[in-house]
Parts: sequence; structure tokens; C-alpha cells
Amino acid sequence: MKHIIEIIDQEPVLSDRLLQLCHWATDYYHHPIGDVLSNALPVSLRKGAPAQEPNLNLTITDTGKAFDPADIGRAPRQRALLQALQLKSALNKDDLRDLDIKSPVIAALVKKNLVAWQIREPDAKRSVDVIRSYDQIEPSNQQQDAINLIDQPGTYLLHGITGSGKTEVYLRAIEEVLRKNEQALVLVPEIGLTPQTLSRFTQRFTVPIETIHSGLTNRERLKAWQNAAEGKAQIVIGTRSAIFTPLPNLGLLVVDEEHDGSFKQQEGFRYSARDLAVMRGQLEKIPVILGSATPALESLHNCNLGKYKLIKLPERSAGARRETYQLLNLRNKELKSGLSPELIVQIRDELEKGNQVLVFINRRGFAPVLFCQECQWIAKCDRCDARLTLHLERRFLMCHHCGVQLRVPNKCGECHSGQFIPLGAGTQRVEETLSSIYPTYPIYRIDRDSTLSKGSLENLVNRIQEGQPAILVGTQMLAKGHHFAGVTLVAMLEIDAGFFSSDYKAMERTGQLILQVGGRAGREARQGKVMLQTQFADQPILQQLIRDGYSAFAETILAERKLNDLPPFTYQCLFRAESTQRNSAMDFLEEVSAKLPPEPSVEMLGPIPQTMEKRAGRFRAQLLFSSRSRSLLHRLVKEGVAVAQASKRSNRIRWSLDIDPVDLV
Repeated sequence: MKHIIEIIDQEPVLSDRLLQLCHWATDYYHHPIGDVLSNALPVSLRKGAPAQEPNLNLTITDTGKAFDPADIGRAPRQRALLQALQLKSALNKDDLRDLDIKSPVIAALVKKNLVAWQIREPDAKRSVDVIRSYDQIEPSNQQQDAINLIDQPGTYLLHGITGSGKTEVYLRAIEEVLRKNEQALVLVPEIGLTPQTLSRFTQRFTVPIETIHSGLTNRERLKAWQNAAEGKAQIVIGTRSAIFTPLPNLGLLVVDEEHDGSFKQQEGFRYSARDLAVMRGQLEKIPVILGSATPALESLHNCNLGKYKLIKLPERSAGARRETYQLLNLRNKELKSGLSPELIVQIRDELEKGNQVLVFINRRGFAPVLFCQECQWIAKCDRCDARLTLHLERRFLMCHHCGVQLRVPNKCGECHSGQFIPLGAGTQRVEETLSSIYPTYPIYRIDRDSTLSKGSLENLVNRIQEGQPAILVGTQMLAKGHHFAGVTLVAMLEIDAGFFSSDYKAMERTGQLILQVGGRAGREARQGKVMLQTQFADQPILQQLIRDGYSAFAETILAERKLNDLPPFTYQCLFRAESTQRNSAMDFLEEVSAKLPPEPSVEMLGPIPQTMEKRAGRFRAQLLFSSRSRSLLHRLVKEGVAVAQASKRSNRIRWSLDIDPVDLV
């Protein structure tokens, strides 16, 4: 134990309820409380910054008012500060930062008794309306019914098709909370959605709004955290980690796109922000809205069990018609960089009508394979069981699993030939092909490579929303909540892999992706059309999805899951281990499984090597626990953690625990 140096804060940093949430997460995810609390706090607080910002103003003294700034001598920053205070008698810390005034300058004037720090009186609350403008938006009968239903503590699953106006329901529900002088927390899955969500909220509300996400600097994040904790920010919009934001008057919690896998932390403390939101709602005794056009099967199952209340918005708002779906059978078709002849014609027709087209392919880069024509050599990653992707713009090969980058070789390492050809297509290759076919139309590519710089995604979205005829090419980044009024045609390339994956959740995710991307078409008055290129146009589950919609699709998959004892009808936990030595991870997990007592109600599968056994230079293995009883599962897992910690092998390997895993491969 170390001696306390000083007391930094006079009030607890976390409220009783947030502390309860952290303790619950510690127990549920079998994760150390210290790391859970560390995740719940901004970096600056962990380093000793105060949780409450001192409420101080720098003011001018009577001596300072009478002092001639010219007498200060060769100290231009001191002179500038004194002149500023003689014009404006008090400056807060933000004012001083804007003037680029550093602490030594202030200290020098304080020592001369020209300025002094004074406690600032809190701003008087202004009695203004929380609403700025409705923009002539009137909720539909369905939306109004949904708003009326969300009036009591509990979890509400808002299942609204794309374009049905879920955001308007959020806004109206938040309005009621604000009128009671309470706060609202809104979680979104990606940083890219934060600017457009913030814009929508600032157009509607007059109250202070803060955003919290990993794109902020430590200082910006601390400031937002402090404003939320002190009740100054009445709305907080954030990504996964914002679930731990202290809000003393929290009245509503919203999780938008609740099905999205981004809400699950995949490293370290592997929590689900969606599930923590539901638990926080229970602790705070407030309503929690989970919104999605394609809800997670776990959420639909909880509705069937009566744990959540299901609210449906089955029609698009403002008279917009639902998009139509068409399957393009690729059998025996000659493709041009993944584009079928029919699709090329359809894209041209829409562009000539003055519309926009979205082309979706969930693979960035130019081509997924670089191939030697002479000896059939394929460029592979030395650190992973994976092929290197060709990125043509900067002439490098990249592993999308470990991030390693290599220059494109001039000659084959096997036969020394220079006859390389790229196989397959990524966003860059599709963009290049479309540019050659439609040279007079702008093409906007949206993927991780094209949006690396700060504000680049926002700039691209703003250019698209100007409405000029254009082609949008992108990955999953385009699927999440964006509103492109000019898009009338969505083309989806290479969707088949998701229906034949070894991961039992892949079919659910593929169905969600198809409807989420397809929902970008025809968002307003113009009819939208979605064209799906597939080698399996007669596949029953795909036919059901586009014919009967997501609810019927979800019911079919739920029935299959029940038949096969898979979540949400059972509960799972995954022990993962990795080592630089090929067999060490497997040996470690063998030891864990061998030392656990037999429990007939808990099934242990493995250990087995992971689908991609080698990643970033480490060999990976996994041990899956599955049971119909959550309590029995957690009891055995707790024993497994004790065995793992006591193992002598644990010093030589990395191991982790994943409760309710979303990725089994």
C-alpha cells in the first residue's frame, strides 16, 4: 500500500449507480475491477486531473485597472493579457486558451497584484424553450404511438424499417426528458455517425450537447466528461465507451443501430455497450430505447420472453416508398471487375436520370490477391494465415488482419518472373472500373483508406448530399445510418460468402447488412431499387429476406438456432489463448479443460485452433463453453479463470475471456 499524496476531488468521481454498473460488469464479464474502473474514466482522470474543473475566473484588481500596460516593459504576453482584462474585467480558462496565454504569464501578473483568480458564480438558468425548430416535421400516427408508449422505465426495442423515422421518435422522447430538466445519453456505433447525429440534434434543440468518442483529444474528452458530470451538458452523444459517462439527471438512454457489432469491445475488457445500457437503465430506473431496422436476434428473443417491449414502425415516413429488391444471377456471366452487364446498364440509366448510385463491396483495397502467372505464387502475410491485399494508389501490399505493409515486389520471390496479376476486386478496383465506364460522373469512395484524415468522411458526405448525379463506392461505413436523398439505386457485390460461413452468426449479419445497405435507396420521394449480384439466386433464406422482410427472416433463423441449441437459446463463453509457440496455446487450454470438474449442463467444445490460427505472429486457439443455464455457465467459467490464473503456462501465453462472444472465428 502506498501513502496518499493528496486528495484530488472533494466528491466521488463515479456515482453510486455507475459504481454499481462497474461492479456488475466485473462479475458478469469476469474482469478485474481495476481495469473496469480504468475503462470507465477518461485518460486525464487516470493521470490525476481533477474530475470537477475549478470554477474560476481571472479578474483584474483595482491596481491593475489603474496600471499603464506600457510600464510592463519587455513582456508582450503580460501586456496583452492586462490590456484584455482592462477591456473585459474577467476571463475564464477558455478565453485564456483562445488568447494563447500560458500559466507563467498569469503567475507573473498575479505576483504583481495586477490580476487575481476568483470563484465564478454559476450561470443563472435561462428559461428558454428546449426546442429550436421542428422544421415542419409532424410525426406520423405510428411514430406518435411509439412516442406515447415510451413513458415508463423499461427497455423498448424500436424495430423500424430503414427510413421509417426512428430518429424522430428519439428526438421527441428526448424532448420530453429535457422539459423535465433531465439528461439524455445517445449511443451510436461509429465515430463517423457522430457528426451527422450531432447536426440533427443541434438543429432541433437549444440545450448544450457534448460528444464523447475516441477521436477526441484527452483534454476534449475530459471537458465533455466534466460538463456531463456537472449537469451542464443535457444531451451526450457517444460511441461505445460513452456508456460510462456520469449524468446526474439521466432520464433516457438511446442505443441507435443496436444490432451493430461495434458496440462489443473486442480487446481487453470485452463488454457490450448495448447490454450495459440495458443494465444501466435498470439501475437508474429510466427508459432505454434500442433502435434498429434489423434488430439483433438476442433483442427479438428478449421481446418474445417479455423482457423488452417491442414497438414497430413498418412503413417509411413522409410518404416515401420502400425500396424494391432484385437478384442478379451471376452464373455463366462475364463480369467486369465484379460488375455484371445488367448492372452496368442500370447504373447508366439512373445517372442519366440525374440520380445517385451506391455500389457496395465489403472489401477495401484494389484486389485481395496478387498472383504470379508463371508459378502460381500468391502474396501472403508472414505473420498471419492470410493473403496480402493489393493497394494500388500507394503501391503497397497490406495485411488487413495485422496491418503489416510491404512494397509491391518487382519480381516473384519464387520464379523471379515479373508477371503479376491482381485477382478479385476491392473498393479501389471497383472505383477505377467505374471511372473508365462513366468518365463524366464523379465517384466518391468511402472506406477506411479514403477517410483516414480528420473530417474527411464528413467532407465526402457533404459533397454527396449536394445531390449531383454521382456514384458512391464503399464498404460497411456506408451502411450505418447515413441519409443520402439522391440515391435511387444500390448495387451490392459479392454477398454470397456470408451465407456459407463457418460462423453461425454470419447469416444473421449478412441479412442485416443487405437491408441496412439497401435502405440507403429511395429515402425520399424517388423510388429506390436494390440489385444483389449472387451465384445463388434460388437460395431460400435469401429469397425469404427480400420477399417477406427481416421479421420473417429472423424467425426462420431463430427456429434454426433453437433446434441446434445456439444463442440466444443458450449462453456462451469463449476462452482464447495465443502464443508465439505453435502448440503452447492449445496445451494451456487443454490444461484448463482437464482440471475443471464435470458439469453435465455445460458443454465444452475444444480446444481447437482458431479459423485463422496464426495472426500477427501468434498462434491462436479457443475453448468454447455453452449452456442453457447462465448461472451454471458462469459458475464453471469462474472456476476456469482460477485454473488459468494458477497455471504455470499462463506466464508464457496471452489468454482472455469473452462472455457472449459475437465473433467465434
